[in-house]
Amino acid sequence: MRQSRLSTARWILRAAHPEEEAALCREFGMTPMLARLLCRRGVTTPAAAEAFLEAKLSKQLRSPRLFRAMDAAAERVVRAVESGERIGIYGDYDVDGISGSAILVSFLRALGQDPALHIPHRVRDGYGLNDRGVRALAEQGTRLMITVDCGGSAHREIGLARQSGIDAIVCDHHQVSGQPLPAYANLNPIEPDAGFPFSGLCGAGVAFYLAMGVRMHLREKGREAPDLRRWLDLVTLGTIADIVPMVEENRVLVKHGLREIAASTRPGMVALKQVGGVSSVSTGTVGFRLAPRLNAGGRLADASKGVELLTTDDPEVARRLAADLDQENRARQAIEEEILDDALAQIERDPEFASRRSIVLASSDWHAGVVGIVASRLVERYYRPAVVIALDPEKGVGRGSCRGIAGVHLYQALERCRDVLQGFGGHRMAAGLSIRSDDVPALAERFEAAVRATTSADDFVARLEVDAEIRLDEIGDGLIADLERLEPFGPGNAEPTFLCRRATIVSRRVVGESHLKLYLRQGSRAMSAMAFRMADAPLAAGDEVDLVGVPERDDYSGGLRFRVKQLRKSENAAKSAT
Repeated sequence: MRQSRLSTARWILRAAHPEEEAALCREFGMTPMLARLLCRRGVTTPAAAEAFLEAKLSKQLRSPRLFRAMDAAAERVVRAVESGERIGIYGDYDVDGISGSAILVSFLRALGQDPALHIPHRVRDGYGLNDRGVRALAEQGTRLMITVDCGGSAHREIGLARQSGIDAIVCDHHQVSGQPLPAYANLNPIEPDAGFPFSGLCGAGVAFYLAMGVRMHLREKGREAPDLRRWLDLVTLGTIADIVPMVEENRVLVKHGLREIAASTRPGMVALKQVGGVSSVSTGTVGFRLAPRLNAGGRLADASKGVELLTTDDPEVARRLAADLDQENRARQAIEEEILDDALAQIERDPEFASRRSIVLASSDWHAGVVGIVASRLVERYYRPAVVIALDPEKGVGRGSCRGIAGVHLYQALERCRDVLQGFGGHRMAAGLSIRSDDVPALAERFEAAVRATTSADDFVARLEVDAEIRLDEIGDGLIADLERLEPFGPGNAEPTFLCRRATIVSRRVVGESHLKLYLRQGSRAMSAMAFRMADAPLAAGDEVDLVGVPERDDYSGGLRFRVKQLRKSENAAKSAT
């Protein structure tokens, strides 16, 4: 088993706002801790606090018509529905694409359509639109193709669709090339001229907005239209899984969507929660229990299983599909550990690794569907941008996933390596690429140079912002209630994090193969703590530790515990936070 490392990150206490905090306490009668947590998220006025805490659908979702292309897109969908034209959905194979495709498939079924569906195979087809998929939809009689979480830079493939008599509506949120797409309508909030003022929607979010636009058109024509709240659970899956900013529209959609997931009677959601062991729903349970199982189909086998699971009305079919995905997720976890062990061995054999600012690894023994997770694990361990590539020796090519750190813009770094890549796409923090096997060494050097050109040594010191110091005897139901009011958490609305100094380990035991359960005492208060993937941390009973983490309810015991994000021995207490 790999040796766990105690934290070397810089723990930074967020700045206090005493006057604003006091004003919020006076205005709303809230606790000083809740006021502190709001202000440390930039929510400093009573009006902003009211909007943040209420997050009402009716008040805080902007109109879909702010997308400049929305009227054209919605009108085209309505025309296809009314005339009986076949609509085809072309979705990506990750949770965002799966859930967004499920929204449109089930929404169109509610309008009387029988849409065709194409989800590419991760290993065989790779990311995005391809000729084979476009032709497959054309052969099924598609006259209107709607892409979900892909298509934003697929000029050639959308041109092929046009030649095949298919209009294309693009629902995407990835970086674009800057050249106009030959699409009937392009809904991509990251486009400079998109018109929509919030660029943080995921692909499922854009698909949901298209459904909103269609519903508006139908109602204006005097036709009945389904209540879109029944799809909030699906847009929530995609939004949490794709790690987009949890602010503005995303926060509102997810806040209400979590309630929909909790109360859902959708057979697929019920079955997914059952196999995931989800009893209480939060951003954490969605991100770590539901989303990985949906993702497993696309990583190892067929992502369309996920769409079928989320759209079926048959509980027995849902149970079977959920069980299949759960089994595939277990297989994915085993493969992930094997690849990670191999990747760490490669790093340990590299004498120059300590002086490098990036990680580029490749092997013909690795599965393309899992390299993204391994890249994330490497970033978590070494805090450097990582590119992990699965090579196909028969074709002489590789598919890779890239994960980044705050100080590096991955997409821009890959642009500097364009001449040694067959293709690439993605965001600031995550990207994918394809490459000839022979060009991997050149990519390693180009990528290292690109990272060095835009960073300093300080960019490679991990930082963890801490909201407040806390003692174990301050953790109770009142604090948990305050934290629950701040949900949902994600980028832009980080989960509140607390520093607890000088707690003594009473006992420790390993849970599963890799998790560490601690029993802590501080003064007269004792409490359990869970440190995930830290089973072999060099700690023993009697050690004093400083911990950064989150107080939470334990789903299993019903009591309270401290979920540890990072910890270190207390001899560094004087340096714990700045």
